[in-house]
Amino acid sequence: MDARNTILTKHKNRVTRTKDHIIIHRMNHPSCASSFLIALQSGIRDGYKAFTIEWKGDLVYPDACVPIAGIICYYAENYRIQFTYVLPDDSYLQHCGFVSPFVESAEDIAKEKFPFDKLFRYKDSAQVAALTQAYVDGISHQTECSEGVLTGLIWCLNEIMDNVLVHSGAGYGFVMVQYHQGMNTIAICVYDSGIGIYNSLRHSEHQPLAAIDAITLAVQEGVGDGLGQGNGLFGLYQIVSDNNGALTITSGPASVMWSAQKEMKKFTNLPFISKRYNATTIDYRLNLSNTINIQKAFKSIGGFDGFDVRLDYMIQDDNTMKYDVFKNSIGTATREAGSYLRNDILNTITRTQTGLILDFAGVRTVSSSFADELVAKLVLKLGLIKFNQLIRMINVNENVKFLCERSVYMRIHDEWDTVHYGSDNFSDN
Repeated sequence: MDARNTILTKHKNRVTRTKDHIIIHRMNHPSCASSFLIALQSGIRDGYKAFTIEWKGDLVYPDACVPIAGIICYYAENYRIQFTYVLPDDSYLQHCGFVSPFVESAEDIAKEKFPFDKLFRYKDSAQVAALTQAYVDGISHQTECSEGVLTGLIWCLNEIMDNVLVHSGAGYGFVMVQYHQGMNTIAICVYDSGIGIYNSLRHSEHQPLAAIDAITLAVQEGVGDGLGQGNGLFGLYQIVSDNNGALTITSGPASVMWSAQKEMKKFTNLPFISKRYNATTIDYRLNLSNTINIQKAFKSIGGFDGFDVRLDYMIQDDNTMKYDVFKNSIGTATREAGSYLRNDILNTITRTQTGLILDFAGVRTVSSSFADELVAKLVLKLGLIKFNQLIRMINVNENVKFLCERSVYMRIHDEWDTVHYGSDNFSDN
């Protein structure tokens, strides 16, 4: 399929240009990045060295936002092209780092409790490790994930971000993650303006003839440029496929899309930066409600332990797991704060396949709604017997103890009424 002609016709209204004024109308599909690059390169050929970028859309997804921001950075830093922006004050792009990507140290990234909807620029392995941990911790608190999801997410995040540093030659990369609550999915995009997959593999034993061949080779086991084991994109493909997720890899003039239905679409003749710098975009979505069989996905390459430093710190000398309620909380006064902890506790139990000691040291007071959302709903979710088998609460002061016990009594009473009388009388205090 000749993608350039497709972009110029079917998708011509996603990005438009009048002289030095580029208007982005949509940012919800990988083709929007191609449309932007066509507009920018044609403007440069027309002699313009400065552009105004105006945003007139609504939806913003990482698959377009990240590569467009990366392209702008590349041309600004390597060709001294100047960019100014016309963005509504309350627009998503104004706050997500599109104009100026977030550059944070590993120490500052580690403090991010809500790393989503932020476009990060990174350049070293410490930042990769910190971003991986921040995203996994963040999603663990947002929703209850199916078995294997968080472990698979660790691989996907770490390997693909690290690939940029090892293979691209760019020296830095961009990453952005969105959590889509309504669909219970996570959307992730990683971009670099480096040499691209074709240039990385063309001197390997496989010697692909074209960029499209390079992409399809890269998702196969053991294929690489000799600087690693060649299993990064293979592992990503295995995980996404097992999860019934979606994956798009765009590098140089080629792009391959794998849908949740296992359908593959190939595109060629896409616009790209240059023959030397093809650039690469890896965009994928995981369904947090679908399991991931890690053993199956990594059967041929020796498995993956999914090391998580936060879980490692929970392990005590007697091999029990102690969960610090105060340290992991964002407050103890609201339902949102209770749900934030409950999701993480359930995910931790799923991942470790063991019980938890909930340490309330440092928690001086809680609201009734917080106690209901955390403790009472944990009891209902696990069942009374399983809750007692898996959960032990320590260092709980008398006030917190009273409110937790009261919330359990009231929640059980309310559930009884709902089942037997069809009413829901629980008081949200």
